Amino acid sequence: MVERRPAGILALDKPAGITSFDAVREVRRLLDERRVGHAGTLDPTASGLLPVCVGRATRLVDYMHAQPKTYHCVVRLGERSTTMDTEGEITRGSDASAITDADIAAVLPEFTGTITQVPPMHSAVRHEGKHLYELARAGIEVERTPRAAVIYSADLVAFRPGEVAEAEIVVVSGKGAYMRVLAYDIGERLGTGGLLGWLSRTAYGSLQLASAVTLELLSSMDDPRAALLPLGLAVSHLPRIDLGPQQATLLRRGQGVWLPRTQHDTAGECAVFEAGGDLIALGEVQGGLLRPSKVLAG
Repeated sequence: MVERRPAGILALDKPAGITSFDAVREVRRLLDERRVGHAGTLDPTASGLLPVCVGRATRLVDYMHAQPKTYHCVVRLGERSTTMDTEGEITRGSDASAITDADIAAVLPEFTGTITQVPPMHSAVRHEGKHLYELARAGIEVERTPRAAVIYSADLVAFRPGEVAEAEIVVVSGKGAYMRVLAYDIGERLGTGGLLGWLSRTAYGSLQLASAVTLELLSSMDDPRAALLPLGLAVSHLPRIDLGPQQATLLRRGQGVWLPRTQHDTAGECAVFEAGGDLIALGEVQGGLLRPSKVLAG
């Protein structure tokens, strides 16, 4: 009997000081699985929840990206940085002594909803086939096209005044939002300059940092695969359809199946599960007919 390869979502607590790719490489080694990828980069200075997709779950990375993310940030006002965070060359901005918590709370609503951000040079965005961070390391800066980003909420939770003031903010964002750019833009709006002093991702969809595993814990486990969570977590935001054994077999073969009348109100993209509770496919429903678009079983 052929051993089934590991597959699932790993909620990893990435420490500061390593890249997201470093973390993926270590997970790849510990699980002895080549197909491993993360769903959303955390910069080396950042820590927190890094969802890692293993095996068949790598086909669901885009669905993970669609889920909201929660960040706990410290924005330092009165300083600027070449990288918009503490990794770059830091210079003094304007004195932030006059800034109050009320000033920050007043401008945060301007940065919620669908906003526009210019991707930072130290990012994975590509320009003419190269990552921007590769160009930045070579001392090259290029013009970047502003991009839409979604910030669902931004709440001030603590404030420390001073010439260099610190504002702790909890941000819930959608895909494509840069916390470094948010910190910079807030600083420019307040006239002091700003940078991202500290960042931790505390939630990602239904995943919580409090229940994430560290690389140290993973390496100490007799079977690290026990830390993998079900594939269905990646598509928990989609409507769910459960199929019986016969229908599940047909769907695995790429065939469409008719849903019972009780499920005829389901339409559009959905996540399809078999009787055992395992995610087996993604599909589209039209007029009661479920057609598979991505088969995951096996």
